[in-house]
Amino acid sequence: MTESCTMPQSTFEFVRDNIAATPFHQWLLPELLEVDDKEESVTIRLPIRPEFCRLPGRPELHGAIVAAMVDITGHAAIAAKVLHTVATVDMRVDYLRLAGGTELISVANVVKLGRTIGVVDVRIRDDQRRLVAIGRA
Repeated sequence: MTESCTMPQSTFEFVRDNIAATPFHQWLLPELLEVDDKEESVTIRLPIRPEFCRLPGRPELHGAIVAAMVDITGHAAIAAKVLHTVATVDMRVDYLRLAGGTELISVANVVKLGRTIGVVDVRIRDDQRRLVAIGRA
């Protein structure tokens, strides 16, 4: 008789696979860069494509792309702590400057994790490392 043993996923693998399982994310293609258990943070990179822009031929991103990064990165930070899928119950985005360039880098830090609700602060930077938005989810 043969027994199979399944190794548990690492937190990074769990979060990466959780992000990849969502059809919208499969279109957006965010890339998980880091899960930092000590800092309770997650870092995600989003390569910019022309269809993310506000207007044809313009380099500025549509605000919904930036908001999606707040949502995705916030979700990932909480999911990394609880190791299951979570839903966003509230979200706020402050746009600080027009986003553009070749990529966005989003970092989420867990502020509070309760029994049923978690709060995360998110900072989004462009490829020049300029802060383009802050959010809370």
